[in-house]
Amino acid sequence: MRVGEWVCCPDGSGYLQEKDGIVSQRKRHFKKNAVGQIKNIIDDTVDIWLIGLDEIWRMNIMDIEKVDVIKTGDKFNQKICNICHCLLPTEKFSRNQNNKHGIIRRPSCMDCRTDIDKRTPKSRQAKAAEKIRPQTGEAFKCPICQKRSIVGVTAKIVADHNHHTGNIRDFICDSCNTGLGRFKNGEDYLSNAIAYLKERDN
Repeated sequence: MRVGEWVCCPDGSGYLQEKDGIVSQRKRHFKKNAVGQIKNIIDDTVDIWLIGLDEIWRMNIMDIEKVDVIKTGDKFNQKICNICHCLLPTEKFSRNQNNKHGIIRRPSCMDCRTDIDKRTPKSRQAKAAEKIRPQTGEAFKCPICQKRSIVGVTAKIVADHNHHTGNIRDFICDSCNTGLGRFKNGEDYLSNAIAYLKERDN
């Protein structure tokens, strides 16, 4: 093993490196099969940056396994969740769709998807808003991209909701909804994207 290699931590335990750089004396636990990158090797111990937690943990070199991250995903027996960053059997990811190459599964494992769904309850406001959903065949203008379309004919219209309260903000086109999802529906991510474009488009 060497610095920079990706590894899996099947046991899910080690010694957390605190913010001041001091390694905890008490063994703690994290999710089993977490994926991380070797940052330092000291005799028979390794310091591993766990990407899902953004923390450095010290553990015994015998408690980790090398993983070829390139050989994970839908075409393989194992896949890395894009939220918890654990290496799991591919069956732990819900089926999303099929293409000519086979099954495409969701990027988040079933456990993480369940956590996400629990945080998005249907509020009374959301149920009321569904009653004014644009109907198939109606003209529609997306409040984000301003594109005009015919509902259900030239564009799919979806409810954009607050992931914490479950309240519907408005109805938007599916493309903009996907875009917001990519930015985690968060103001910080969108602000970061705008700052990035401004910095690099000069």
